[in-house]
Amino acid sequence: MRRERVSDDIYVFTSGLYAQVTASAVVHRDGIVVMDTLPFPEETRAMIDFLNSLGKGPIKYLINSHWHADHTFGNYLFDDDVQLVSHKKCHDNLLAYGQHALDEAKINNPEFEEVELRIPDIIFEDGTMVLHIGNKSVELKRMPGHTDDQTVAFVREDKVLLAADAMMPVPYFVAGDRHQMRASLQALLEYPLESMVQGHGEVLLRGEIPKAIDASIAYLDTIEEKVRQVVERGQPRSVLDQLLIDECGLSRIPLNGLVQELHRINLHALYDELVQKEETFDNVMAQ
Repeated sequence: MRRERVSDDIYVFTSGLYAQVTASAVVHRDGIVVMDTLPFPEETRAMIDFLNSLGKGPIKYLINSHWHADHTFGNYLFDDDVQLVSHKKCHDNLLAYGQHALDEAKINNPEFEEVELRIPDIIFEDGTMVLHIGNKSVELKRMPGHTDDQTVAFVREDKVLLAADAMMPVPYFVAGDRHQMRASLQALLEYPLESMVQGHGEVLLRGEIPKAIDASIAYLDTIEEKVRQVVERGQPRSVLDQLLIDECGLSRIPLNGLVQELHRINLHALYDELVQKEETFDNVMAQ
């Protein structure tokens, strides 16, 4: 696990075991707000131990940005008096899908044997929710696209956005909606930022942020155009595997090359979506 400080009071922890997942902590003498957990128990324990060693306030809140396992499996490691916070959709998704995902993880990896599902107990639904710790204000807002429950946290005083998977080295929408993701990326440009913590990978600094967001939006537009051409020409889906991520405007280097696989999955999901739309249109016209 890598640890870095992005402001005087904000730490970022990056998994060394899975896909460079990040978790963050806003630290104040009156208490600590944590955003997400890390994928494996040993990493989340190390993060908690470090935060407790700072001699600041206790951990008061744990925010789940969305329901995916790599951001929530560590919930159970936090003390019972730590309040878990999420959007209502995250709460509902964890109830609906969380135990099944955990059961599958336990079958495939013994390191998850001790993990227990823990569900957020403070939820918000409309607009924003603000957590106050001392002079810190952490503003939560739903930014769907990666998933329907994806939430970001804006630390107002530090101008740091804990973006979770709303911002990644490659926009990944297979479990969500690409149109919503594009709209959420546009909305991220409205924040006055010094730093942005992505859900996976490197922290982005002020000068990098608009370029990275613009590149992600352009990527979504580019793959739609390219995949649409494949569908309209009646070409097989195997053609998609020849379309590399750098041909669509993003680097293949981040996440130790994992971005290329995420890109490939995006392409195939988009292909299925466009083929289905074309078939639906043809059926309507034939009636």
